[in-house]
Parts: sequence; C-alpha cells; structure tokens
Amino acid sequence: MNKTISLRRRLLYLVVALWMLPVILIYTFMTISYRNDIIDKTTILMKESLKNFTYFNAQRIDEAIDISKKTSYEQIIEKAWRKYKSGIMSKSELYRQITGNLTSKFYNDSRFEIAIFYLTEEPDHIYYTKQKENNYINRYKEEVAAEALKISEQDTSDAHIRVINGRIYIIRNLYTITNYTKFGTLVLELNKDKLIDGIALNKDYELGFYINDTNSMITFDTQLEEESHNGVIHKLTAFYSNDMNRKVNQLRDGSFTGLIYQQKFDDYHFAAVLVANENVIFSELQNLYRAMLFIMLVIIPVFIYMIYFISHHITKPMSRMIDAAKTLEKGEIGTQMEGAPMPNTEFYVLQDSFNRMSSEIKYLFDFAYSEKLARKDAKIIALQSQINPHFLNNTLEMMNWQARMAGDITVSKMIEALGTLLNSSMDRTNKKLISLSDELRCVDAYCYIISMRFGKRLKIEKQVDENLLQLKVPQLILQPLIENAVVHGVETVKSGTIQIKAYKDGQNVILQIINTGKNMTKEDINRVERIIEGTYELSPEEKATHESMGIHNVNERIKLIYGEEYGLTIRPIAEGETASTITIPLEYDQFKDNKNAPKLKWDKTDMQ
Repeated sequence: MNKTISLRRRLLYLVVALWMLPVILIYTFMTISYRNDIIDKTTILMKESLKNFTYFNAQRIDEAIDISKKTSYEQIIEKAWRKYKSGIMSKSELYRQITGNLTSKFYNDSRFEIAIFYLTEEPDHIYYTKQKENNYINRYKEEVAAEALKISEQDTSDAHIRVINGRIYIIRNLYTITNYTKFGTLVLELNKDKLIDGIALNKDYELGFYINDTNSMITFDTQLEEESHNGVIHKLTAFYSNDMNRKVNQLRDGSFTGLIYQQKFDDYHFAAVLVANENVIFSELQNLYRAMLFIMLVIIPVFIYMIYFISHHITKPMSRMIDAAKTLEKGEIGTQMEGAPMPNTEFYVLQDSFNRMSSEIKYLFDFAYSEKLARKDAKIIALQSQINPHFLNNTLEMMNWQARMAGDITVSKMIEALGTLLNSSMDRTNKKLISLSDELRCVDAYCYIISMRFGKRLKIEKQVDENLLQLKVPQLILQPLIENAVVHGVETVKSGTIQIKAYKDGQNVILQIINTGKNMTKEDINRVERIIEGTYELSPEEKATHESMGIHNVNERIKLIYGEEYGLTIRPIAEGETASTITIPLEYDQFKDNKNAPKLKWDKTDMQ
C-alpha cells in the first residue's frame, strides 16, 4: 500500500509553490540570467574600449614614425652634413642648420617632448630642441643615450620604439638617399598625453600599454600604478607574447577584472592593458541586489505569517486530533482531547465529536469486556474442578488399605495430607493466584501420599529459589505435572526420581518437574504437544486416566491468565529423563487485563 502524503505537507508545498517558487524564479532570473547579461555586455564593452584604445594609440605612434622618416626624405640634415664633411660648412653653421630643422619640424608639434640628433662619427655632440625648459638633456644622457648608441651600431633604418621609465622614444638611424650611408641617429620622445587626445576614455577603467616588452608600462591613470593593481597586472603579463596578434585575454583577481589585447604593427608589438574594479563597473548589479533584498524583506514576513497561519489554524489542530486518534488506537479507550481551545469552528466541531465518540466507545467496550472477564474466570474455575476426582478416589483407596495394614499414626498423616489437597482443590477463598509457597505445600502433601504408595521406588528432590516463595502462581499447576510424571515415568520403571525446581530466567520464572522413566519417542512427543494444545482427541480410556486432561488444563489456565507467550512444555532432556516446564512472568499485575483490555481480540460470539 502506497503511503499517502499528509495534508500538512500538501499545504506546505502549496505555500512554497504559490509564494516562494515565483520569488525564487524571479531572484534566479535577476541574479543569474540578468546578471550574466550585464557581465557579458560589460565585458564586450571593455574589449571594444581596449581595441579602440589600441587603435588610437597605434595611430599616433605610426604618425610619429612617419614624421621621423620624412626627416630623411627631406635631406636638409643630410645636405648640411655633406657640406660639413666637404669643408664647405663650418661646425657652427652645421649646428644652426640641424637645430633649425629640428625646431621647424618638432618644436611646435605638441606630440613630441624633445627631438635629439647626433652624427654617427660624433655621438657625444648632440643637437636638440625641446618643448619645456627642464633637465631633458641630462635625463637623455642618463636613461636613453646608451640604448640609442646600441641602435646606432646596428645597420638598419627601421624605427625602434622603446619605453624607458614610463616614456616613449622613437629611435632610428638616418641614411643618405643616394648611396645609403648612415650619417646620424634621430631620437624622439613622444608626449604620451597627446596619444590619447580625442579618445573618449571610460572613467571606470584604468588603461595602459606595453610596447615590445613588459619592462615598463605607459599609464594614463595613477591608480593603475597602485599596489592593489599589481596582482592582476602581474598575472596579465603572463599572457604577453611578441608572437600574439589580435588576441584578448581576460582574468579575475579579487575584485578586479583585467584584460590584455595584443596586436602586431610594422615597427613594434603593442599590448594594451585594462583593469576595472568590479564594484564600480557592476554597480548596477549592486543596485539590483539591493532591490531584490528589499523585495525579500517584504516577502519573507508575509511568508512567515502564512506559515504561522497554516500552522496555528490547520496543522497544529490537525496534529492534536491525529495524536488523540493514535492514543485511542494504542488502547486508551475513552481518551479526551483537552487543553487549549481549537482556533476555529471547524476543528472545534471535530474535537467535540471525537470526545463524544471516544466516550461512547469506552462505555460499550467496558460493558463487553466486563462480561468477557466474568466468562474467563468461570472457565478457569470450571477447569480447576476437573483436576480432582480421580486422585481423590486413589487416595481413599490407599487410606483404606493403609488402615488395614498399619497403625493410626500413619493414617493420621495421610488424612492430614489429604485434607491439604482437598482444601487446595476446593479453593474456598476463590483465589485465582496463590503464593508459590502455598502451591509447594500442596505439592508436599501429594508427594507424601504418593511416596507412601511407592516407598523406596520413588525419590523426590527439591531445588527452589527461596526468593520466589512469595511469587503469585495459579493454584494446582504443579500437582497435575507430578501426577503425570508418576504415571508415565516412575510407574514404568522399577525406581525413579522426581525433581522439583523453581528458578528465575531473566524476566521469567521457570517451574520444572523432571522425572526419570522410559525415553519418549517422536510419536510420544508429538502426541503430548497436541494434548497440551488441545488438538488431540482423547479416547474414552485416556479421558478416564485423567492425566492427559490435567496437563492440557494447566497449559490453558496459564495462557488464559498470563498470555499466549507463556505456558507448559513437556520434552525429553536426557537419556531416560523428561522435563515438564512451566514458564510464567516474574512480575505480573493481576489487573493487567483491565489496562490492556482494548488489545484483546473479540468478536460477536464473545457477547453471546
């Protein structure tokens, strides 16, 4: 049978479906789908910004390189150098010619900070022009001159772009037009601020670039040089390669996102770097999260109230009714739902109906069960009355025989023993249970009488735990077993022994009669089990012997009083030994039936 889902759980599922599920879906869409869209679009914008930044900077650098090449094509410095070499022009006139040409081309061009030229054969004698009055010459000599001399020694007219201490230099050798003879070297420092002139830079990004290597970066924002950016910039340089062209790499470092875009040009390799603070560029997401948080703060109290309403008005009253029903099911007939009043009319009506129904069930069951108990006690009394007649006849016969063969003292003892047995059999006090000591007193009387019959052929031994003497047991449950042991054991052999034992076994008490005699066959064992259970049909001769009825009655009485898990067994335990074992509980409440009455199985026949 499939387990059904409780109404309480269904209501919880309904509340979650109607309230939480839409909120979760909206929150998921806003925080995942919408968030991803914003991140993707922002990333695309950053990549485009980086490519535009590269394009504009490269365009300015290429323009500066073209200007440096025109210096050779115009031949003004070349002609002055030729005249100087041929002795037509003096050194002072050469200086005037060269500085004049540098001034006309670079002084008024704000894209250049300084223009320097020196002849190949006179590298220490420099010709220059500069935009500002500062210590440019000393800086050139300290930082740039060595690199320029290296390029001067090379046999190439290519433009060499160098970034030295955050400044951009174009260094190229000048050759004659006719016979391609190197006669000097031109060094130009670019004004980096003019490189980005006209570019609309996003203030949320920090931009910079490398040229040819990563030893020095050109930055346009001091924040890019801060220590907080060092980590992401260092990781970006790991992607740098002079062989990489038109490729964007991206990574995250803490709260920063970094991109590097690399592109090859004719005279240099350009790598643009962009670093953005995610807290700034994704500020819209922060606003979104705040809005979602506000919505959640509004919805959560409503959801909590819904849960409280369902719990207080539906699930708790329902749980009280379920608990009461389970209590009734366990056997507590007549249980009433008490405590706090029901929160609504519907459950109040159900509570009142349950209480009235429980009371009526208790009344009907008490009536039926009282009748059942009366019938049960009557049956026990009737069973007890069947035990005695046969033994009484045998005893009277023995007393008659003994009176003829012996004196009055022996007869007196036998009559006393017989009186003990008769008192137990008749049960004038109508007690269902007696102490074990009283039951053993009856056993002693019977054993005295039976020992007079068998004499030395019969030996009786007792092993009784004295702590059990006050244990309550049914009347006449041991005497039928001893009688059965005598008839089917001792009488079948020349001599025999009967052991009477009483001891504890866990929470149970074992009362055991062990007799010697012939071995029981499998047929005997099966027959005895069926007699004890009451499924064996006794012949008229067997009924007359009475022992078979006795062991069945003992077993049935024990089960009636204590329950089906207790009773009598008769089994062989050793060669020539048979044990009749009674198992009863160590602790027994004679009013237990009244407490557990609802658990008994009964039908309409019990009422008849």
